[in-house]
Amino acid sequence: MKKVLLAALMTIVVLGLNAQTFKTRDGNIYFNPNKNQSNKEYSALSKEATAVLNADKSEVALLVPMKSFHFNNALLEEHFNENYLHTNKYPNGTYKGKLIGFDKSMLAKDGEYKLSSEGTVDMHGAQKPFKSPVTLKVKGGVATFVCNFTIKAEDHNIEIPDLVKPKLSEATPLDATISFKMN
Repeated sequence: MKKVLLAALMTIVVLGLNAQTFKTRDGNIYFNPNKNQSNKEYSALSKEATAVLNADKSEVALLVPMKSFHFNNALLEEHFNENYLHTNKYPNGTYKGKLIGFDKSMLAKDGEYKLSSEGTVDMHGAQKPFKSPVTLKVKGGVATFVCNFTIKAEDHNIEIPDLVKPKLSEATPLDATISFKMN
């Protein structure tokens, strides 16, 4: 019996090692909620998104620590964390989904591919379905996924004070750039 269990465990480990899974810890997420997009007053960038790509299953997962978003103004960053996103209670934003139109063979050759992604965003305690176009750029052993989309604060139970609302767009544009080394 022990030999059978050991053989089964070894098979699982070997199959797991053969799965094409790629990880990164330096994904970039940028957002600019300003109504006038040339105004960068409330924009922020995180360079600390962690992502996993399971090429065999066309699955992708992303986690961004909300406190990793940095603003040009320390007071805005404090308000973002304490008053809007409540990062002590909801420390991370996550996405888990599938890449539609993706095939792992795309990772083996330089090129640019148009895909889409469908899944679920979990932010500020609210889970919402997500669907967006994605561009995959493969060059020199690096696969970069670029996704531009919008989110609404109200969809994630984020309350914006009436004083600030006139300055902000109804839907906040986000730009995600996630690169995986294929080697």
